[in-house]
Parts: sequence; C-alpha cells; structure tokens
Amino acid sequence: MKILSKTDSLNQIKKMGLNSVPEIVVNPSDSDKVVSFMVKYPASEYVLRDVENPLGQFYYATKDEVLDLIKNYTTPFSIAVSFSSYGDFVLIGDIFVSGDRVELTASTNKNANHRSADDISLYTNMYDDQLWEIPGFNDLIKYVADKNLLDIIVEFVVFDHKVGTKKEKVLITELRTEY
Repeated sequence: MKILSKTDSLNQIKKMGLNSVPEIVVNPSDSDKVVSFMVKYPASEYVLRDVENPLGQFYYATKDEVLDLIKNYTTPFSIAVSFSSYGDFVLIGDIFVSGDRVELTASTNKNANHRSADDISLYTNMYDDQLWEIPGFNDLIKYVADKNLLDIIVEFVVFDHKVGTKKEKVLITELRTEY
C-alpha cells in the first residue's frame, strides 16, 4: 500500500474502517459544506488542514473562527473534529511496526499535538519492557496488530475511554508511507 497524500490517508482510513474523528475534504469555495459539517458534528474545537502539502498550514479553531480561517486556503483542505474535543488523552504520537521492530515517537503530555509529541522516542523491539510501561501502549499495539497496520507510519491518539467514529480507545489521525 502506498499513501501519497493526506487525501490518500483519509481515504485509506475510511476504506480500512479505522476509528477516526469525523473529517471531510472541501474546496475553499465550499463554505456551505463546512457549515453543514459543523452542524452535523458540533464540537468545542475543529482542525483545518492543508491536504496537498505535508506540514502545510493548519489551524485549531472554534466554530466561530472556522469561516474566517477557510479564507486562508486556495487549495482543498480538511475540516475535522479536533481530538481535544474528546477530553484528555493518554498517549499521542506516531508508531511504525515492522516484524518485531517498533519505532515510537510519542508523548503523554496533555498539551502535546502530533507535531510536538516527542518526549518518548524509542527504536526498539516488541520485547523491550520500556514499551509496555508507557501508558496506553498496550491498547495501541493491540489496535495496530488487530487492524494489520504494519509497515505503515500510524499517527494515533489513545484515550482511556471510547471516542471517535467507531467508539474505540485508539483514534487514527493519519497513515503515511510515501510522504
């Protein structure tokens, strides 16, 4: 499987039936779709992200701020319910599992996001006791194994309660292979 963009990632997450936040991709002129999305999925915070450029512009916004911020986009972008709308998480970051090798960059800091989650950085194997001592790792690795998310970089958020579109403890926010 090759995932070449954020749009590919969103499509793959849906195709695989993974737990995620409600999210759609829209064009800058589709403000009616954005409003309909926020009516259907009321939340305390939304995330707007460029879907064409890795590390492109993104915003955390309240419902009142969203319509002003979409004016900053000239290409398709996504709007999603922010995972912070679900309350405090246990673990956030990305993981890559291949065979018994594990690469984990993550954080338990409640103020972290995917771009700042780096206080845990391990390149190890599944038998390393350090992994199993990390809060939420057991739920995360079970999810990765159950959903066959091997040989893919998986951006995740782990909660101590069920959240997201499938009401599970692990949210998948992005899958990456080629970008």
